[in-house]
Amino acid sequence: MALSEREQRLLKELEEQLQTEDPGFASSLQETTVGKLNVRNLVLGLLVAVAGIGVLIFGIYQQLIPVGVFGFLLMGGGAYFATTGGGARKSRGNGNNGGSGGNGGPGGGSGPRSSAPSPSGSFMGSLEDKWEQRRQQG
Repeated sequence: MALSEREQRLLKELEEQLQTEDPGFASSLQETTVGKLNVRNLVLGLLVAVAGIGVLIFGIYQQLIPVGVFGFLLMGGGAYFATTGGGARKSRGNGNNGGSGGNGGPGGGSGPRSSAPSPSGSFMGSLEDKWEQRRQQG
């Protein structure tokens, strides 16, 4: 279900405000969302993990400890690659790593603001203000 233009604008304002108030947290969230599971990496990692299980079982059956250890490491590496994508794709971004691009003030300056300041001047305070505005409009 697609977001309306108003909801997209509010989401964009929240993202910009989070970026200005806590850039470290915002960048960690952005890295998490950018590093979504890739189907190709997931399938490849699972195939490597299954091959590792096979090598592990073969090493146990033949009583070859180094082969069993190699199979275990192969299995673990495949599982790691399946879940993280190898860590190589975390640096790619969508070009939105810069600042807010707005006027620098919280809320972006679009739409009417309530005359009362937010309770604590924080991110949660502005969310509460926006929630009150939505309740008053609807």
